[in-house]
Amino acid sequence: MRNYLLFIVVFLLAGCQPMAVQTHAEGPVPVTLRVDDAAYWLEEWQRMMTLPPDQVAQAVVTREQEFSDHPGPRTRLRLVLLLAEGPPAVRDERRALKLLKDMDTAHASPSTQALAALLGQTIRDQVVAGDKISELRQELNTSNERVKELERQLQELTDIEQSIQQRETPVERKEME
Repeated sequence: MRNYLLFIVVFLLAGCQPMAVQTHAEGPVPVTLRVDDAAYWLEEWQRMMTLPPDQVAQAVVTREQEFSDHPGPRTRLRLVLLLAEGPPAVRDERRALKLLKDMDTAHASPSTQALAALLGQTIRDQVVAGDKISELRQELNTSNERVKELERQLQELTDIEQSIQQRETPVERKEME
């Protein structure tokens, strides 16, 4: 019986112990909620992609405010994720890339560092592709303008040729007679 009472007392005392927490820049976080877990970042991105446009615009303002209040890797990455891979209405790859370049990875978790590296490469690829598309569009516009100019010149030459043929026709008739 004594062992039984001892077991109940130990069990009750164990249940009264505080829950272990991780310390984070924005306060303590329960161990069961790992702020920098890869699943968190995927959920964050998915949630932003499903928001209506007005709420996405508000989310950008909120993320910017959070980042200015707590400029740590987590808040920076939340803003970068929204700017880089969020809905098209709020994308700003160049700004996201600048934010990533200025990120202090020494204070970031391994999953944050990995996501930052992945986002950095993706953003750089998107910027290069966007620049190449712009360059190709400009070349296409230049080519289209050149084609129009050549078509105009061809039409002018055709008109001149027809004019010459019309002048020669009466002269040739007289010669034939």
